[in-house]
Amino acid sequence: MESTGASGTSSSHPLPVRIVTLNIRYATERPDPGEEPWRIRCPKLCAQLRFITLGHDSVFVCLQEVLHSQLNDVQACLGPSWGHIGQGREDGKQAGEYSPIFFRTDRWLCENSRTYWLSETPDIPSKGWDAALERIVTIGSFRHKETETAAVVMSTHLDHQGEVAREQSARLLLQLARTWVIGREVPAPLFLGGDLNSTPDGGAYKVLTEPGEGMKDISTLVPEHFKYGNQEITYTSFGEQGEEPKQIDFLFVLNPERLNFLGFSILANQFDDQIYLSDHRPVVVDLEIPCPSGQMTRS
Repeated sequence: MESTGASGTSSSHPLPVRIVTLNIRYATERPDPGEEPWRIRCPKLCAQLRFITLGHDSVFVCLQEVLHSQLNDVQACLGPSWGHIGQGREDGKQAGEYSPIFFRTDRWLCENSRTYWLSETPDIPSKGWDAALERIVTIGSFRHKETETAAVVMSTHLDHQGEVAREQSARLLLQLARTWVIGREVPAPLFLGGDLNSTPDGGAYKVLTEPGEGMKDISTLVPEHFKYGNQEITYTSFGEQGEEPKQIDFLFVLNPERLNFLGFSILANQFDDQIYLSDHRPVVVDLEIPCPSGQMTRS
């Protein structure tokens, strides 16, 4: 039986895939008003990640603001069937925040991965343009071990101060994305998850989604009745005075034509105990990728 998703495309043997992006908030030693320390947030956030990924063999989790100790905490939470790619932004090793991608190593082979700096010198640790801090993108090229299905995944976090840096970073992200999918007989879908520090009205978002040249915001490819959660707020803050809730976390796709988009969700980051897991909410998309001819997926 053929499977048809929200986009109306069909495939005989589609591979169900879930993509997640979440800024987990770095483990600061000086929590903001309303913010609990990481030792309190960690078990709650990890429980949410386990829930989001439970039962999904093909799931990619793009995280931002992850210090090395937090990277180890998330890895321990997800367990030995998981792995991750990415480097610290300060030195390309373990210093500073990561924008890692977690994936199931028992289901997917990472054929290639790189961390680039969002700057005029992307191959070395550096700040770009008017950015206040080093900013990076992690990119991985993956192949599903059972079906040979290919996918490219990117995780990034743009600068919070430099408007020029955000726009130039968006242009660099598009350039890198095209480089990572070029030369394939069948274009692999490419997914970008991240915290843009830019709303849909901002320059970085407009560059990334420029008609004919850019990517597609996956939320625009899913009908309203396939969506879950508050679609206008991904950054809530910790309830501090003067902070404005807004939409700055996104999932984008390049080469969406052969994909079935089944659902789009923005999940909660606070429950009845009033403890914020993070100052951002998880953004989740469910989709299907057609498998190479003759390959079957597990039920």
